[in-house]
Amino acid sequence: MIALIATALVGLIAGGGLGWALHKLQKARTLRIAREDAQEIVDEANEAIELKELEQKERVQEIEMEMWTKVEPDMLKSEGRIEDLQEVANEKKAKADAIVQEEKKKLQEREADVKTQEQALRGQEAELGKIKEQQKSLNDEFVQKLTAKLNTSAEEFKTQLKTMMEEEAVRRAARLAQEHEEDTKEHAETKAKKILALVIDRFARPYCAERGIGAVNFPDAHARKLFCDPAGANIKAVQDSCGCDIIVEEGMDMVGVAGFDPVRRELTRRTLERIFKEKKNINPDFIKKIAENQKKELFKNIKHDGDSLAKELKLEGLNAEIRQMMGSLRYRYSFTQNQYFHCGEVGWLAGLMAAELGIDIKKARRVGMLHDIGKSMDHVQEGGHAVIGADFISARGEAPDVVHAVKAHHFDEQPSTDHAFLVIAADAVSGARPGARRSTIESYNQKVSELQDIARSFQGVTDCFVLSGGRECRVMVNGKKVDDTHALDLSKKIAAKIEEECNYPGSIKVVVVRETVVSEQTRKELA
Repeated sequence: MIALIATALVGLIAGGGLGWALHKLQKARTLRIAREDAQEIVDEANEAIELKELEQKERVQEIEMEMWTKVEPDMLKSEGRIEDLQEVANEKKAKADAIVQEEKKKLQEREADVKTQEQALRGQEAELGKIKEQQKSLNDEFVQKLTAKLNTSAEEFKTQLKTMMEEEAVRRAARLAQEHEEDTKEHAETKAKKILALVIDRFARPYCAERGIGAVNFPDAHARKLFCDPAGANIKAVQDSCGCDIIVEEGMDMVGVAGFDPVRRELTRRTLERIFKEKKNINPDFIKKIAENQKKELFKNIKHDGDSLAKELKLEGLNAEIRQMMGSLRYRYSFTQNQYFHCGEVGWLAGLMAAELGIDIKKARRVGMLHDIGKSMDHVQEGGHAVIGADFISARGEAPDVVHAVKAHHFDEQPSTDHAFLVIAADAVSGARPGARRSTIESYNQKVSELQDIARSFQGVTDCFVLSGGRECRVMVNGKKVDDTHALDLSKKIAAKIEEECNYPGSIKVVVVRETVVSEQTRKELA
């Protein structure tokens, strides 16, 4: 049994091995046949590629021959043209070479001439050196003889000659300076008037007809009754909130506002107008609230006005406090002239005059605008507004020459720069032009009295009349005591004394009238 099983296993193993061997042989045969087929395919592909390459080469040759056939006539023409051009170029080159050779020959000749001239020049230099030596010897000999004759040394004589030449130069310079000064004095007034006329013609800033308002009208009797309460609490509330005195009199339909600070007066005026516009609930708390709102709005307007003026004059780098003070001048008046607009006018006028004279325009505008800044503070500080303003801008970084021009525009210190004198002139033009300022009756009467007192203080004056709104002083003199020559001198003395003792804008004309009165009485008896 066991033997049969073993025999079966051996048979199975032998059959499996034989089957595996047959499978390997079949696989090898199939692989060999596939490789042979693949090689045949590759060989056929290579033959096809070689055939295709040969066809392409033949086609390329055909195309080249065809293209060459087409361009051959043009190429031949081009070759012929190139040959012609080459011949022309050769001819030009030959001519150029001939010219170069000729120029080289000329240059060699010139170099030979230069060498000859250099040799001659060296000879002349040698002769000149000999002449200089001879001249030096002669000069030394002349100096020795001259010093021996003058009994002095050469250095002393040089010193004397130098002194004489310096004295002569000083005399000539003094004479020229005197002639220039006389010419300047002779034509200065004419030139100044011409410049002022040009500046005034060019000045086109709008005229400000605005005047200060010192009172506020009641809109009706009911508003007056509400405001003027029996206890006076409303008036006191306005005074405490705004810092100005309120004046309400019986029989008058207005409220007077009194105070030294122009900004506070404007605040009071705005507060009163706002209160009267409401016409209801007028009480101290309501008044304080209105005053606070108006104060904020007023300060905002002041800042805007200061910035606007600086922007209008194209001024840069102005301190914020300076701009604020310039804005507060919007509510300051001098002889009824608004100082905010006056400072703007002076800035423009000073800039225009600076342009005519050829000096710094921006600095002229700057000092012109700042010249009256002290008027925004002169109600709380002692001293003139020019000094107050100069100290204020100096503490806030303005240049020393700008501070000097502001301080000197009313001669608080002697003006010493061009810009200082420009501000003085521009200030006078702005303040003295017709309609710019109007005097009150008190100041006008004071001016008339001063002019009459000055004129009557001179001997021989019989009377004095002030005409043309204070612009002319007509003086009557006794013809027996004052002759024509004395009258001319008298007018100059009166004008000089007015300039010295009075301070009014513009000019005052002094006219002396010499009057001679002759009378005679008839003596005839009646029949």
